[in-house]
Amino acid sequence: MTEKILVGYDGSAFAEHALDWAIKEAKAADAKLTVVVSTGRPVVADAAITGPFLEKIEEEAEETARVGVQKALDAGVKAEGVLERGDVAGVLVHESGDNGLIVLGKRGLHGIRGRLGSVSAATAAHAECPVIVLPDGWEVQDGDYSGRVVLAVDKLGPKSPAVKHAASYAKRHGKGLSIVTVIPTVTSLPSGSAELDKAIADQLTEPARTLCESVEDVAVQHAPGLDTSVHVLSGRPADALVEASASADLVVLGTRGHGGFRGLLVGSVSQAVLVDSVCPVMVVPNKSVADAE
Repeated sequence: MTEKILVGYDGSAFAEHALDWAIKEAKAADAKLTVVVSTGRPVVADAAITGPFLEKIEEEAEETARVGVQKALDAGVKAEGVLERGDVAGVLVHESGDNGLIVLGKRGLHGIRGRLGSVSAATAAHAECPVIVLPDGWEVQDGDYSGRVVLAVDKLGPKSPAVKHAASYAKRHGKGLSIVTVIPTVTSLPSGSAELDKAIADQLTEPARTLCESVEDVAVQHAPGLDTSVHVLSGRPADALVEASASADLVVLGTRGHGGFRGLLVGSVSQAVLVDSVCPVMVVPNKSVADAE
């Protein structure tokens, strides 16, 4: 159950977009919205200057939080503001917890208050709750995943907390759920024999499909009536997910992958998906034990 939604907000156009998304999500989930504003870390050493400087920064931050909260209240959403000093990612991670959701834009304002773009990956990697990172802007395209949520499956399979969160989101928003996993391209493992190549492909594909089907069972049990489909793709996981994001409404993945998604948030796969995804990305911590509703 999602009881609270946090949004990183600094008044920029990118953060405004994240706030709008968070407000809509709070309405859909009947959740309380917390608008998080950080004043950042002061870099002025002279005490005579630091006092007035910090006072001005805090006044601006308070006004930013007030504007964000008022926008949510005007939309009929219960909301509060949280104003803290410190790194944006650190503040968001500190405020995160079970039964929550964080919404971030890829980029924010430059300057002492921090840039949301510089902390989105850090927040997604360390938050205790799922994090949705929004692209600067996107247009829905027709494709295999139009009107659907794409769930990236690794060897955790049905044990991944991402499964229930993806199913809950899809059900809540009336979307289908496409369960996707990626196996190596057979041409990258040439044997010189067409029959052997097919046998190798079958050996890779069948276990992958079975894993996806077990994920499908858990998703449907969690969200009865959910429209699901299974897709076993071949190639590089990052490329496959970015391509899928062109027509999907949301891509959901865990913080740490296994097999094809190993090292998800510490290497090139995570950067490719978070930076290059056309649609929003939800990153779910594998350590999470909270169920989404």
